[in-house]
Amino acid sequence: MGKQIPENERSVKLRLSSLAGAAIAAALLLLLWYGRNPDTVTLSIVGNAIVSPAGTDSTYYMQMGESAFRSGHRIYPELFFTDHQKFIYPPTSLFLIEGLNLFGAHGLSSELVWKGFLLLAWAGCIVLGVLFYRMQRPHARLVELAAVAVLGVLFLPFAEAWLRGQVQILLTLLWEFSALLWVLRKRGSAGFVLALTCMFKPQLAIFLLWGVLRREWRFTTTFVVTCGVLLACSIARFGVQNHLDYLPVLGYLSHHGEALWANQSMNGLLNRLLRNGDPVSWSYTVYPPYKPLVYVVSTCFSALLLIAGLFLPTFLGWAGTIADFLLFGCVAVLMSPIAWEHHYGYFFFPVVLLLAAANRLPRNAWLLLCACVLGIANRWPPLDHRQQGVVSLAGDYLFFAGIVVCCLLCVYASQLFRENQIT
Repeated sequence: MGKQIPENERSVKLRLSSLAGAAIAAALLLLLWYGRNPDTVTLSIVGNAIVSPAGTDSTYYMQMGESAFRSGHRIYPELFFTDHQKFIYPPTSLFLIEGLNLFGAHGLSSELVWKGFLLLAWAGCIVLGVLFYRMQRPHARLVELAAVAVLGVLFLPFAEAWLRGQVQILLTLLWEFSALLWVLRKRGSAGFVLALTCMFKPQLAIFLLWGVLRREWRFTTTFVVTCGVLLACSIARFGVQNHLDYLPVLGYLSHHGEALWANQSMNGLLNRLLRNGDPVSWSYTVYPPYKPLVYVVSTCFSALLLIAGLFLPTFLGWAGTIADFLLFGCVAVLMSPIAWEHHYGYFFFPVVLLLAAANRLPRNAWLLLCACVLGIANRWPPLDHRQQGVVSLAGDYLFFAGIVVCCLLCVYASQLFRENQIT
């Protein structure tokens, strides 16, 4: 028995270092194989990306929204429905662009400030991932922590968000911070931090229902109060009408979604499968046509995910644990009609939680987890380019990997909970 613990420790180190090495090898292979082809989107994590102007995806559209507000027009009827610009953030998001405008920076300076800010957020996501792993394995060796850090560097959703200038990397940082606070049993603080993300992602308000069902009253109360204060401030600044006008935008998005290959959701999968919309070219103004079958099936899928996220952990006996918290965050991504690659940054912490249990995972489960990590950590061009009809399913590997990670979390969370490995 005395030799069993060292053997387990060696198993964890070997598995994590092997996975980190495989991730590095995959990134370099993709870079060498496809990086020099000008006709191919470079699909490794260390390559280029299709970026919006100046690599400021979020600020590009939020600046439009802020300009529409300052012009005295109603934001969404003018910008979204008349000009067909894809400003899909709620009015509360405009506080960020107004804050950035206080710097008085324009053009290149503004881009550098924004990208530098997001680079710090990316680094923060990696650091929090290492800390989270250390919380799960207090006696973790340095090689394990280094492997987690490497996987964070080579994690496609993080790099994709930074390359595009996407605010999502900041939201992922807040999400990870709320998860750490949950582990530390600071429920109110976790609710406060998570509520901040609703300024940009109002769909995360479903955590209110989750908190009520879990009877986590401190979390729920703080979450509701914070969201209420932010909404009140936003209404005072941008007016009631602009908030009411945002509701038809949400309805339009749920009915149409996006057909582009980067939309890794059930909606995107069905649009590509049924050849509805352009799966290859990004359009700044056009959404795929409304197709009832796509809407009904994707809505039913989202409802099924929501029910599973709310009730499955209770049924399996680990409701209220960190695994439950992380699972529901991932469910919020998978059930969205538009889930870009950078939204999958939420899956980093569930992956880290499973990595911390590497010595408890059977070989087949470990190999499946490794395949999911490599699928999320890189973009695979031979699969991405098959974007019409049934063969387009091959390009939805990020979506499928996310589902499998959730399944692995559900299967092994019960075991970890019984062994007091998660709280």
